[in-house]
Amino acid sequence: MTCTCCPDTSIQIGQDGGRKCKIAERWGAVWREAWVGVVWVGRDRVVGRATGVGAITNLAISGLMAVLVLYALDVLHVPERAYGVFLAGVVLGGLAGALGAGRLAARYGTLPVLRLVLAGQTLALVGFALSRHPVPGGLALAGLAAGTSVWNSLSASYGQRHVPPALLGRVGAAQRVAGLLTAPVGAALAGLAGRAYGVAPVGWAAAATFALATVVGWRALRPAGDAPADVPAADVPAADVAAADVPAADVATADVAAAEPAARVGSG
Repeated sequence: MTCTCCPDTSIQIGQDGGRKCKIAERWGAVWREAWVGVVWVGRDRVVGRATGVGAITNLAISGLMAVLVLYALDVLHVPERAYGVFLAGVVLGGLAGALGAGRLAARYGTLPVLRLVLAGQTLALVGFALSRHPVPGGLALAGLAAGTSVWNSLSASYGQRHVPPALLGRVGAAQRVAGLLTAPVGAALAGLAGRAYGVAPVGWAAAATFALATVVGWRALRPAGDAPADVPAADVPAADVAAADVPAADVATADVAAAEPAARVGSG
């Protein structure tokens, strides 16, 4: 039996080796498809910028969550027995945001809501950093959670309008990985800052990070009228596809053409 992974060799393998060879082939295909998603995020300006904004905000949120227990007890003076109630308010805020995201987008438009959410979360974090009592601190954190739910719901819809249907899974996975990679970085930085300066400055650091994301997002996220004309046709270049060793069928012209009507970002 000849290994299909090595067609240029005459290595004879047994049945177990053949199974391993097929598994290696499948993993190779997975990595090639994943690379197509990474290339698309890097080449498409709108999708790339939205991914960057999400990564920045995730950095701040992860850092804050890493020290939240100490922050709540030491800075907000939340009683230990009431910490569960404090977190329940945050959960309710996130649930309210998830339930209201669609209605907000339908009434005001996806892009305006995304911009306002970033600004609102920045203000919520400023209020959180200023708070020294459980009630205003909990309300501010609930507002942050609500904004996070709205952002997660609408940013996906916003980005998908620039991605052909055949690449939605691969591009979405690349965006998720980019966001998750910043989580341990934010947690580590918050831990180091909390150990050196106390946990109170972490709230201000998160607010400053969100302010940066708001400035970047306000300029980067653009409506359909301001989108560059080459975005709908900004397919993965042939050179990149060849470098990634991805079959041309994975980024077929027919798929891109079919996606063109949905590839323009609107404000509603």
